[in-house]
Amino acid sequence: MHFFRVVRLCLFSWCIVSGRAADTPAPAPLRVLLAGLAHGHAGGFLRQAEPAVVQLVGVWEPDDTVWAKYRTHVQLAQVTRYTDLNAALAQSAPEAVWAFSDTRDHLAIVRAAAPRKLPVIVEKPLAVAWAAAAEMAALARRHDTLVLTNYETSWYPAFEEIRQMLGPGSPLGPLRQIYAQAGHEGPVKIRVGPEFLAWLRDPVRGGGGALFDFGCYGANLATWWLGNRPPVSVTAHTSQFDKINYPDCDDHAVLQLVYPDVQVTVVGSWHWPYARKDVALYGENGSVVTTNDTAYAVRLGKTPLQARMAKAERRVPLRWFATTVRAGRDPVEDPSSLANNLITMQILEAARRSAAEGRTIKLSELDPLQ
Repeated sequence: MHFFRVVRLCLFSWCIVSGRAADTPAPAPLRVLLAGLAHGHAGGFLRQAEPAVVQLVGVWEPDDTVWAKYRTHVQLAQVTRYTDLNAALAQSAPEAVWAFSDTRDHLAIVRAAAPRKLPVIVEKPLAVAWAAAAEMAALARRHDTLVLTNYETSWYPAFEEIRQMLGPGSPLGPLRQIYAQAGHEGPVKIRVGPEFLAWLRDPVRGGGGALFDFGCYGANLATWWLGNRPPVSVTAHTSQFDKINYPDCDDHAVLQLVYPDVQVTVVGSWHWPYARKDVALYGENGSVVTTNDTAYAVRLGKTPLQARMAKAERRVPLRWFATTVRAGRDPVEDPSSLANNLITMQILEAARRSAAEGRTIKLSELDPLQ
């Protein structure tokens, strides 16, 4: 009899909990205005845009050719297209703006959205220059809104587990070296869309070639794993291995970031034989080397390599951004945060100057935030 009383009690409790869960309405989808479609990541966003999470309320895209490419997409079937950004912001009533424009337009989008207290999410990197990033930060601060940056690597379970290994008591010991490689065979070889290629290799619209396109990953990850610490100095070398396809920008970049206690080497290239975004970290006691987004190997001291598969939950980008936007606070310790990406932009600016001037650039040489 005691057994049946326990079962009835458990069932009663389950019904209460279930009833409460059923009574709790799911949050309404986040109302998002897409600002531009010239970025190749726009297609991926549209494929992932779950109606329960994101409601597209408008698209600002001034280029008729670019709009013609996307206008028949099922996610945009009932969405109004605007050619004027201010009209789009005023008439579509968004909760947030997600930019898939060229990088140069990120500043203009924040200038238009921030006074309306609208959070802005941009594709990496944050800006084309440190001055633009600093202005975006000032606008976010003045109008108490968010400016977030999306990186593919922010959603890698292996990279999250690396973060959990670091800090006091880390099995790796104090970090001494980080190596981060990112890139692919090049935008021409992988045949990105013409609207994407047009600005990707234009240093005015994109900030730089491979340096900004893929050097930003290593800078962002190092900043994340080192607790939003800026390096003391940056030395960079850029190359043009393919001057026919990339006549106006670099297509290979190597950055050396020097901190008081660790050095970071970043390679961003359009000349890998295959796509890659992998890292290696070496501490006093051991190392961790990733193979892809979930596979990595750890070696502690003289023990053999231990292959692991990441068990950290894979964060879903759109869900994470929707929750973060509604929370209304910069997620300082996250790689998407403005705090991180201001340092990332300082690194990229210093790297560009270093490559151009042939010298090491101290971050103290950059203008401070106003």
